Amino acid sequence: MILANTTTIGMQPNIDETPLSKQALGSYAVVFDAVDTPKVIRLLREAEEAGASVVSGMEMSVRQAMGQFESFTGLAAAENLMRDIVTRTSTRTATVLSKI
Repeated sequence: MILANTTTIGMQPNIDETPLSKQALGSYAVVFDAVDTPKVIRLLREAEEAGASVVSGMEMSVRQAMGQFESFTGLAAAENLMRDIVTRTSTRTATVLSKI
């Protein structure tokens, strides 16, 4: 089974929250989380410990940026550049949110 968490649970400032218990995560082969700040949240950490493959919200953001660039320009997106931009933006966002 695949779990796709699209809630804000686990996002700054509530990084210790999770929508499912670690025990329940053992039922899933893949766990996807849309939260991109912080990069690795409790849900993903516990899913990986339970044996699931995980996909972070950061990866979703990178792939969305690449798709949007290609749609608007008709050119292939530079994955490393998109990944760097998303990483820097998420780091700044995390810093700002941690001060709230």
